[in-house]
Amino acid sequence: MEIQALLYQVINVVVTIINLFGISVVFWGFVVAAYDFIKMKTHRRGPSDFIIESNSIRAVLGTYILFGLEFMIAGDIIHTFIKPSQEDLIVLGTIVAIRTVISYFLGREVDEAKKEAAHKSKKAEVTT
Repeated sequence: MEIQALLYQVINVVVTIINLFGISVVFWGFVVAAYDFIKMKTHRRGPSDFIIESNSIRAVLGTYILFGLEFMIAGDIIHTFIKPSQEDLIVLGTIVAIRTVISYFLGREVDEAKKEAAHKSKKAEVTT
């Protein structure tokens, strides 16, 4: 029984580290996006440049959020393997479903922002 308790503690530490890493990735994405946004706002540019750059910033932030969510989902899955009661499995299923839906729609938004930014930059190149 002591080995099970030790293994449980080790896995809890590993899950905590994975979740903290996921949170750190999301936070770092916020820092990068906030820096880029401030940099964009301090340099006066035209409205078309604002749209291109803001879509690029959204895509970067969305990518960081998606990446962080994947780590948090992995942590939840590992944590459930420790003590898989029916209640834990239901909670895990709900959390994974919610995060997966968020990831899916955020991924679509990131793809749209990237496509829109590429389209706008091509338009800007053609007009210059």
